[in-house]
Amino acid sequence: MNAPSLSTSDGGTRWLWGRVTLAVFAVTGVVVALAEWGVLPRDVMVVGAPAIIATLLVDTFLYNEFLVRTGDGIWLLVYGFLFVQSVVVAAVVTKLVSLNWR
Repeated sequence: MNAPSLSTSDGGTRWLWGRVTLAVFAVTGVVVALAEWGVLPRDVMVVGAPAIIATLLVDTFLYNEFLVRTGDGIWLLVYGFLFVQSVVVAAVVTKLVSLNWR
């Protein structure tokens, strides 16, 4: 079995850079930012919970193993994991839509 390439012509990149991915990323990113700034209640940060949990795990690992403090760089990790979360959501949504509307 070959690993998928990012330059496939069969639409293999549509989940990575598609409209659904970017829309989910934009919405979750704005919600997390507004909740962090206090515009929205902190409870709405639950939309980014998987990404925030992954960030905290990586941050803890970096500090415990390598004594690396991320500081404000933790937000780069949060938004990186939010993008990964958005790719997964877009892949699931795209697959469900293609299964239901054939």
